[in-house]
Amino acid sequence: MCLIFSQRAGRWCVVTFAFGIAGLVLQAHAQADKASGADGKPKYGVSKPLGDTYAGVKSVADEQTRIVLYRPSVPDMAGVVSVYLNGRYHASLQKEAFTVVCLSGKKTDVRTRYLPNQSTDIRPELDTYLAIAINGGQSVYLRITEGENTTSRIDLVTPQLALKDLADAHQQMHTLSRVPGAQACREAEETRFAFDPSIITFGSDAIFEHKKTDIHAISTQGRQELQQIVEKINIKYKTFKTVKVHVVGFADDEADDVLNRRISQQRAQSVRAFFKAQGLRSTALTHEGRGSEEKQKAQLFGLSPRRVEVEVAVELR
Repeated sequence: MCLIFSQRAGRWCVVTFAFGIAGLVLQAHAQADKASGADGKPKYGVSKPLGDTYAGVKSVADEQTRIVLYRPSVPDMAGVVSVYLNGRYHASLQKEAFTVVCLSGKKTDVRTRYLPNQSTDIRPELDTYLAIAINGGQSVYLRITEGENTTSRIDLVTPQLALKDLADAHQQMHTLSRVPGAQACREAEETRFAFDPSIITFGSDAIFEHKKTDIHAISTQGRQELQQIVEKINIKYKTFKTVKVHVVGFADDEADDVLNRRISQQRAQSVRAFFKAQGLRSTALTHEGRGSEEKQKAQLFGLSPRRVEVEVAVELR
């Protein structure tokens, strides 16, 4: 506030006020530059309400459903279609425009109203109602068209049809969603698996009775060793979402390749069955037999050619 007690003081007040106005003008120009293109013209706004073209995504976060609503290019159709999600206004779509919103939950109600450019009677009720079940980690495409009697229609379409329609569509700008629970869309995090570097290896002769392969031929000492492996995996990886255990059997080269592979396969299968019976916690438990194909590896690392290896892989986020 400026109180004028003299003419001189009044001049100082006017100068101060002028500088304040100049600062506001400069700030407004700076904000306008951020929304402008390289040529200085606005990228979008009231006069240019359409933004960038549609770009698909590789994946959707597991806890979200990505809803894409769009109007295709239809000749002689002007006006806008207002979209409401769960009873709240979301956007008003022009022709060849789209909008994207991500939600969580199990169901979403979609309603629309077509508003022509020239209408003397705008109906208070909405045109169309569609309830869609939503499942996390997926995209849902809703095609909105105009029917007779100035009404709108919603169709759930396939991704293939939607992507074809969206080839020339632009994002609807200059609209403010009031949908509660609307979220910024996120892509699913890449799932990576890491192998435990300490592969568990034990000689099959110490586990199975001589020349036997079935689960009942596992010795008392062998059962104790295998039970320790089950307890170790269950404790070490109890907090991991995904644990994959793979049992691999090996044999020597005393017999032919077919017999060697069969023996190694049967012993790996028996160990897998024992793990399952003892309550090994894993999302995947598999086995295979490789016969004597890794004999050189056994010699190099001093391993028994007749052995069973247990590989563990866990999911990393």
